[in-house]
Amino acid sequence: MAAVGLPKHADTIVVGGGVGGAIVAGRLALESDQSVLLLEAGPDYGSHDSSGWPQELLDYTYMPTSSHSWNYTSAASTGVPNQGIERARVIGGCSSHNGCAAVWGWRGDYDAWAAAGNSGWDTDSLLPLFDRANAGLRVFQPKLEEITPWHQACFSSGPAAGFPILPNINDVDAELGIAIGPLNVDNNIRWNSAFGYLDPARGRSNLQIVGNAMVDRTNLIGSRVASVDVVFEGSVQTIEAGRVVLAGGAYGSPLVLLRSGIGPAAELAPFGIEPVLELQGVGRGLQDHPATRVAFSGTPELVKRMNDFVEAGGPPREEGTIVLARSSRCGDGFDLHLYPLGSRTPDGGWRFAIYSAVMDVKSKGSIRLGGRDPEAQPIIDTGYFSDPEGADLAVLVDAVRLSRELALQEPLRSLAGAETDPMLSAKDLPAHIRANSTHDYHPSSTCKMGPESDPEAVVDARGKVHGIDGLYVADAAIMPFVTRANTNVPTAVIGEKIADILLGLDSN
Repeated sequence: MAAVGLPKHADTIVVGGGVGGAIVAGRLALESDQSVLLLEAGPDYGSHDSSGWPQELLDYTYMPTSSHSWNYTSAASTGVPNQGIERARVIGGCSSHNGCAAVWGWRGDYDAWAAAGNSGWDTDSLLPLFDRANAGLRVFQPKLEEITPWHQACFSSGPAAGFPILPNINDVDAELGIAIGPLNVDNNIRWNSAFGYLDPARGRSNLQIVGNAMVDRTNLIGSRVASVDVVFEGSVQTIEAGRVVLAGGAYGSPLVLLRSGIGPAAELAPFGIEPVLELQGVGRGLQDHPATRVAFSGTPELVKRMNDFVEAGGPPREEGTIVLARSSRCGDGFDLHLYPLGSRTPDGGWRFAIYSAVMDVKSKGSIRLGGRDPEAQPIIDTGYFSDPEGADLAVLVDAVRLSRELALQEPLRSLAGAETDPMLSAKDLPAHIRANSTHDYHPSSTCKMGPESDPEAVVDARGKVHGIDGLYVADAAIMPFVTRANTNVPTAVIGEKIADILLGLDSN
């Protein structure tokens, strides 16, 4: 369980115990003698075999996104305003309540990260870290009989719709097809980053994990980070640090920087925050994968098969299959995920849909301070469909067509039933998608990685904040642009990479 009390100093302070933070803290503690303090704003429930973990965070068959949540909402200028944006506030971060999709993405994206001035972030350099992340998160590949009848029907219908079966969706050269998605699940437990990376280090004297500790800001002496201010047990305490690693995610990390006076000065003045370093990119460049759906009623036969599957002991997991697809605008690779979902309803029935998300996102949003208090709700503009050419919206219009094409193939055609969403005509589709789009739980790019010559870059290729010594970011915020994958494993790779850098193991 979380240690009681805060130290006066730590060699490394890691802010945030999510995917990136747990990996950095765990590896530094295991592979060095330096003192490591991990500060998590949510609770720390201890190791995976403790009795304190809530069951909803262990059960991998559904996403308990309302549990342990930051309760963020969208203030979108485009897309859907006032939409809940679920992010986990608990040790393990979103790996403690996500859908367990352990997807790597496409080679072209990581190679483009490197080509943008980030040496060592190309695909071939990262592949060993993907393997390492898969091992740490205990990723496994379900068999066909282990996914629900809804997903079995989607999988079997894929080839007739033009989606060949992919034996491995994590082939980084794959560009089109349907696959059963791999999962970070072990022994029917959602295997989060805290289990995989903190548990092996919990017994070491050089690691202290403190839950319910909200980091307000970092403090500098000259151009070097010197300490952090932490709200803990009702008071603000200052802890000195040799270095600080921010790992609060694409929302949390830029907010700490902004409260520290690091960011666009004009945005800090209304809150009485003295500018320390003008970095225009802090909080800018926000990307996620905007999504839409085509919903189906499900035939009595499909409902019977689903019930029989669960009664026989099959896991009622809503996710299972993923399609890599191309819209009419796609050049290289793929630009869509189609991901069927089949989930329980509160009354014991079932709901069925084929969701789709833009993977090659053009639109960008932002996150800004909503108040000086670290608990103040930020202003999150997802920026969906704001790209000047309207590419993202056009891609989702194509996605609806592709989803319907999949549903027309057997055996899915005989099982899906009628469409239930009011968007039957192509003329109405763009307006419907704008009004009903959802986020895909993959925020990124708010502390962009890039060379100092890039005016929007916040960190360099080693994760160090430009202009400040000893301050790093190690989460999805540093992605130059969101990768064409669920961000779970790519963020773990970022954690692995930054840990290697801090341990002196990275040669790039």
